[in-house]
Order: sequence, then structure tokens, then C-alpha cells
Amino acid sequence: HRFGQEARQAVERARHQVAALLDCEPRELVFTSGATESDNAALHGLLAARAPRKVLITSTIEHSAIREPAHALAKAGYDLVEIPVSRGGFLEVDRLAQTLAARAAEVALVSIIWANNETGVLIDPVPIGALCREHRVPFHVDATQAVGKIPISLKQLPIDLLSLSAHKFHGPKGAGALFVRRNTRWAPWQRGGP
Repeated sequence: HRFGQEARQAVERARHQVAALLDCEPRELVFTSGATESDNAALHGLLAARAPRKVLITSTIEHSAIREPAHALAKAGYDLVEIPVSRGGFLEVDRLAQTLAARAAEVALVSIIWANNETGVLIDPVPIGALCREHRVPFHVDATQAVGKIPISLKQLPIDLLSLSAHKFHGPKGAGALFVRRNTRWAPWQRGGP
């Protein structure tokens, strides 16, 4: 019907705008209610798609939208590995490299925050993504505080999934997105409906 078609056109226009902002394909975007839902969808979707792998790697400085579901998953039987950061707040990439070298066959995913919401420290996703690609492990980035503030080209970055929230860059509250790179094995974590 006409009202539904108008709404669909608005959503598709928004999808193209977000794709232009992130330099990705519009079909690689899943709209959500915000970064918390996007983060949860990324974690649960990757774990479901990569079963029976049970290792989830994050850092010690993640936002609660990653930290809390990761800890809940650990209580449910997953092995949570939290990579420490330096005194300056930067990820100890060498520790990540050691962990991936030793346990890559068990690792379901790596999820690292890009811009820390408390300290403002920017974590460089390129060396992390390169390590993940080397070990064939999907790499999720919580970019909630980065999107709209620094240039992002997902066509150029070794990132498989990326979460964002619109209100962090003057968009509406209650709107977010999850970028899922084409050909990334990811299972929608909610069932029912197309």
C-alpha cells in the first residue's frame, strides 16, 4: 500500500546514506534500535554461525554493550578472553597475536571497541583486523563513538562487522545499524519474519 511504500523508500534512502557514510554496500547494513542491539546481534550471530567454536575475544575496556553480553556468554559456557590494554589505554596487540596463534581453531570471534567512550582513546582496527584475517577469525568493531567523527571506509578496512548508533552523530535516538560484510558467516539472532 502507498503508506508502506513511502516508509520503505525512506528506509532505503537512509540505508544508502549510512552506506555512503561508511563506504560500504547498502545491502551490508542491518538496521537496529541502536548500538546495544547491534553489538548483541554481532556477538550472538557470529557465535551461532561459528559453532562449535566457543572462544570469544574482547578487551578489558569494552563498553557495557559488549562486556555484559560477553560475561553472560561466559556464564553460559563460552570461553571469554579479555585482552589487556597498556597504561595509555591501547590494546596489547601482541597479546592478541599470541592468543590467536595458540587458539585460532577455537576462536569464534574478536570484538574490540574502536573509540573508547570514557577515555577517548582510539584503537587502530587495521593491525587487529589483519591478525584476524591471517587466522580466519571474524572481527567485530564497536564503532559507536567513532562513526561520524572520523573518516571510515569499510571497503578499505579489515573489519567484518561494525556497530553504530545514530544519535551519536546527530541522528535519531532509537536507531542504529550493524554492518555485516558480504560473505561473512553470521546468523540472525532473532527468528521469525523475513
